[in-house]
Amino acid sequence: MDGRGGRSRRSRRRRSERALTAAAAALWLTLAAPAAAPAAALAAPTPSPSLDRLLASPPSPDYVADTESAGTPIGAFDLPTYVQTLGPADPNAAERALHDDGFVAGYGRSWTSQATSIGLVEVVVAFAGGRGAESWLKSAEADAKSSRFFKGSIEVPGVGQYYAVHYADLSAPSFADVVSFIKGNDYFVVGVISDSQNLGDSAAAQGRHQYDFAAAESIAEARWPENAKQPPFGLSGGRLAVAVLILGLVTAAAVGLGTALFLFRQRRSGPSSPAGGSSGGSTPSTPPT
Repeated sequence: MDGRGGRSRRSRRRRSERALTAAAAALWLTLAAPAAAPAAALAAPTPSPSLDRLLASPPSPDYVADTESAGTPIGAFDLPTYVQTLGPADPNAAERALHDDGFVAGYGRSWTSQATSIGLVEVVVAFAGGRGAESWLKSAEADAKSSRFFKGSIEVPGVGQYYAVHYADLSAPSFADVVSFIKGNDYFVVGVISDSQNLGDSAAAQGRHQYDFAAAESIAEARWPENAKQPPFGLSGGRLAVAVLILGLVTAAAVGLGTALFLFRQRRSGPSSPAGGSSGGSTPSTPPT
C-alpha cells in the first residue's frame, strides 16, 4: 500500500537519512580540516643557557674585546641584523631561509690581539631545533665556498658537523680562517683574521675549544620541532573533543532511527491472533489506508 501513511513513513526516513548525512559530513570536515597552531607552539623558545654564556674566551689574555663592530655582530642580534651582517646577494632569500630554518636569536663577540694584531670573532645562532641548524650549516657552507676569496678547506677534527675555509685577498692584503659547526640546535662561527699570513692553526684550535666549551644545546631537544609529538590523525585538544561529540551525535541518531523503525514495524504487524481454518497461522493486521 502506498497511501498517506506510506508517504509519511518515507518522508520521515528521508529526513533521518539527511540528518545522518549532514552529521557525518560535519565529522569529516572536522577530521580533515587543518588544525590551527596553538599560540604557545608559535612562540619562539628562549635559549637556556643564554647565548652570551655559550661563547668561549680568547686563547690568551692579550686579546682585548672590541667595542665597535668591524663587520661582524657584537652583542645580541635579531634576524634582520644578521642578514645585514652577512651581506648576501639576495637578502630576502637569505632571510626567508633563516626564518624557515627556525632562527631564534644570535650573539656575537670579537677581540684583537695586542701582540699579533690578529682579530678573533665568535658568533652563535640559536635555531628552534637541530634540523634547522643543520640546514643553515649546509647553506652557509655553499655560500662560503662560492666566495671569490675562498682558497681551500681546513681540517678540524673533533667538532662534529662542520666546515672550515681559508680566505685570502692579496690586494688588501687580508687573510682569514673560519670554522663553522653545529652543536645541538646552535650554529657557531669562529674566525681569525690578519693582514699577514701568520694565522697558523689558530682557527682550528679555537674552534675545537669553542666546540668543547659550548653546551650540548640551548633549547631542550624534546622541544625541537622535529621531536614534537603530534596527536593521532592531526587532532588536537578542542578539535578532538568536537570530533568525539559529533561522532556521538551520529551514533545517537543512528540508534534513534533504528529504534523508530523497529517500533514502526511492531505497530504495523500488531499483536498475533489465532487464525481459523486448518492453516494454524496468523494474519497480520494492517494500518488503515
